[in-house]
Amino acid sequence: MTLLPGASSSLSGTTGDGTKFGVEGANDAQSFGGGGAIGADGKHNHGLVAATANSQAFGVKCGNEAKGKGAGGAIAAIGEHNDGLVATTANAGAHAIRAVNTNPGPGGGIRVLTSGSTDQDFSNMGWPLPAAGEFCGTNGVVGASSGHGTGVYGYSESGSAVYGWSENGTGVYGRGDGGFYAVCSDGDAGVSGTLNVTGSVIKAGGSFRIDHPLDPANKFLYHSFVESPDMLNVYSGTVALDTKGKATVTLPDWCEALNRDFRYQLTAIGQAAPNLHVGSEVRDNRFSIAGGAAGQKVSWLLTGIRKDAWAEAHRIPVEEDKPAGERGLYLHPAEHGQPAAKGIDEVRHAAIRPPAGK
Repeated sequence: MTLLPGASSSLSGTTGDGTKFGVEGANDAQSFGGGGAIGADGKHNHGLVAATANSQAFGVKCGNEAKGKGAGGAIAAIGEHNDGLVATTANAGAHAIRAVNTNPGPGGGIRVLTSGSTDQDFSNMGWPLPAAGEFCGTNGVVGASSGHGTGVYGYSESGSAVYGWSENGTGVYGRGDGGFYAVCSDGDAGVSGTLNVTGSVIKAGGSFRIDHPLDPANKFLYHSFVESPDMLNVYSGTVALDTKGKATVTLPDWCEALNRDFRYQLTAIGQAAPNLHVGSEVRDNRFSIAGGAAGQKVSWLLTGIRKDAWAEAHRIPVEEDKPAGERGLYLHPAEHGQPAAKGIDEVRHAAIRPPAGK
């Protein structure tokens, strides 16, 4: 953008002193009103255009030196019937808006209040606000991307890149369509409450981690998930055979509605039972065991494959070819002796990561 002082402007100001202003406006009125230091009314054009050719300087720099906390600010953008503030940049390495708060207190770089929300004092709410910003209203921040970019991107070298907290609603809600991530983390991601996923969870592995039952103060205990190429449900139990060496196992009343292709395993306890077998398969949510000794205890295991409406519509592919853009790349390049640059996520998200040292 080039500004031409002089003939093309009603008012222009220039200075050759790096410590002076080209144009300076001041309002020393002691009473509160609608006035200001500079008023710019563009009618049908831009009200104010400011540019700088110095990448270390600001096109516009505003300050509010008031000491008290209130509704005032360095910049007020009121759109009436249009956007209050629009910021764009053509530089992929720059920010359209960059907000920095150098105060280590509970304030933020950006404060967003939506219609109907109140400008309340957060200092007495009894919980710490993140230093990144404070948000109020129905939607504090909405981020959307129409391409392969990121609706909301968070980066932090030490703290939390994105922090979500909600007293009654959702702390962070993400939705991704077309195979792209709603929420992406290159490192560990933590959820301190319940994780509710309405779609599929795709993972390389999984486990539970709990305080160790024998030494809960000093150790963890891990168990790996049980994996299967099928959408497998597992049911198990023990049953005592009657005087004829038979028993009927009653299942939940929803078992047949949820499952198909039942498979059975029986184990005799206490003594061998060479004739132990499934007397009748699952029907009316029960199956029978026969061929054992009178009063013998039998351990049983039953598996079924899900057939509910969601499972039928979203079968997990056991094998699939990588799409053209991911061939030659790896989910876990290091485990295959490949450099990090060969990672699928490394390539996919390279464009949104900040440069080293930023």
